[in-house]
Amino acid sequence: MAKKPSLIRRLFRGIWRTILLFYALLLILTLVLIPVGVYFAFFSTPNVTVEQDTALVWAPSGDLVEQRNHGVGSLVGAVVSQPQPQSVVRDLIESLDRAADDGRIKLAFLKLDELGGAQPGQLQDLVAAIDRFKRSGKPVYAWAPSYDQAQYALASHADTIHMDPLGYVLLPGYGVYRNYYKDAIDKLGVEINVFRVGEYKSYVEPYTRNDMSPQARAANQSWMNSLWQTYRDEVSADRDFAADDINRYTETYADALVRAGGDAAAVARDAGLVDDVAPLSDIRAAVSDQVGTDETHGSFRQIHYVDYLNATDAEQTAPATESRIAVVVVEGGIVDGESVPGSAGGDTVARMIADARRDDHVAALLLRVNSPGGSVTASERIRREVELTRDAGKPVVVSMAGVAASGGYWISMNADQIWAEPATITGSIGIFGIVPTFAKPLNELGIHTDGIGTTPLSGALRLDQPLSEPVKAMLQAGVEHGYDQFVSRVANARDMQEDAVRKIAQGRVWSGIDAERIGLVDQLGGYLDAEQATAKLAGLGVDDYTLQPMQPPADWRAAIREFLSSNVQSAVVPAWLSEVTDAPALDWLRTGLNDPRHLYAHCFCALDGEAQSVSQASIPQKRVE
Repeated sequence: MAKKPSLIRRLFRGIWRTILLFYALLLILTLVLIPVGVYFAFFSTPNVTVEQDTALVWAPSGDLVEQRNHGVGSLVGAVVSQPQPQSVVRDLIESLDRAADDGRIKLAFLKLDELGGAQPGQLQDLVAAIDRFKRSGKPVYAWAPSYDQAQYALASHADTIHMDPLGYVLLPGYGVYRNYYKDAIDKLGVEINVFRVGEYKSYVEPYTRNDMSPQARAANQSWMNSLWQTYRDEVSADRDFAADDINRYTETYADALVRAGGDAAAVARDAGLVDDVAPLSDIRAAVSDQVGTDETHGSFRQIHYVDYLNATDAEQTAPATESRIAVVVVEGGIVDGESVPGSAGGDTVARMIADARRDDHVAALLLRVNSPGGSVTASERIRREVELTRDAGKPVVVSMAGVAASGGYWISMNADQIWAEPATITGSIGIFGIVPTFAKPLNELGIHTDGIGTTPLSGALRLDQPLSEPVKAMLQAGVEHGYDQFVSRVANARDMQEDAVRKIAQGRVWSGIDAERIGLVDQLGGYLDAEQATAKLAGLGVDDYTLQPMQPPADWRAAIREFLSSNVQSAVVPAWLSEVTDAPALDWLRTGLNDPRHLYAHCFCALDGEAQSVSQASIPQKRVE
């Protein structure tokens, strides 16, 4: 019989258990209360009302995104660092569309100084919303201290463009520039094994060349010229100058600046790009004459677009039926597994599409794609769910945002309809595989690999020894098979001949306007156009449905993955290195290359002209002070 513990031992054991229980409860409360507190601190807004004769302050801040991440991990991350500002494209569009029909809103004030990263296709969606607001007869004013290319794309559609006397309008056009690492890789002794199909599939070139290939150079020039022509046409549409004047402005900018004695604001005004050069205080006074003054803040009567959306949500008319259109957003690189910030996990996206398909209230699916692609395995999983949703009798419409290329096109091709903006970047139908091996640098450090296996494939994919010729042949065969599948699926989905698809594939990138011409997309138009098309296919009227944004369920395991992922990425690739090199070329050091078969459909199509930094952007300001 076991000896019974002494009274003192039982007493101390009870005290110790009480302490452990206390700390466990404290930890649980901390993990629950801190995220909740952070949520209310950063994401909740005070109750506001919309007053009569109010200016809508339309102030995008930071990067334009298709869906803000509200996961638990984001809230935990916000405890230790200030969250990066983001502006959701849908929110910006919705605020202008509501305000156009709201008698309390007298004008829109576009405050553009905090707009960060924006892709041409996204800007076109916003420009269309500005134009719809103007058709209501209400004036639109734009202001920024200076205008970069993205900011000016929006400002150009205002009735009056204001700029600070010390400002400038800089329109450098579009460019694709990358770092090339071949010499550095050779010096390090790293062997980069590349397997690809597609004459224009240039994603892997930085690892195999020291410069851009002639094929990539020609293809990039073609789609960038198309985007630049679209940009010039759009910014000149509502201004008193022609599209060709934009080229002259850019090409003679240095000479004009010298003639003006360095007064960049005068150069922009003389060219007709801005209407008024004055400090913000003067602009506030002019707008106050239109809407009156808010005595509390000493500025014009105004409401920030986020506050306006919150204040008017309850005013929206409920639909006559319970029918819904599910909206699934695919944003960032497509990776195998679950989503983390900045990427779309194949498992996560596929699960959201499946949930929408099984929901009896969901009549159709709108897939919003803003992705350069990534893992073939993950892309195929998403595509299958799209196909199953169509087979279940629910229409699927794809709305392409800034970029929907490679894997982004793979997941889109089986939709009933594909919509893209003229400046959307799409296509890039091609496959590649990349496997770096490090035997030589390890050997030079005195580290050698040896062993034995039961078959020639045992240990064949170890990165600490060279790939054998059979393994290289195996991987190349897998890439070619993947490419054939890509082409045949596009042909079947788009009702095209395979030979016709191969002529426009080869990894070549297309602008939206060219993609529509060659049959890769069905219609040119934005988010609202695609939504209306989805409703029509589902047999729903304008007032017969609500949108149901699909969000991945938040759980603590996902939060830990999300939080650790962002911190590990920062540790592997320091901020200073990201600033002096092109981030897409370093994706494989982070989380992008995780396909179990080492097969990728990824497009390098980041534009220099629209890759704005958000390092100096702040949390959105809700007033024009």
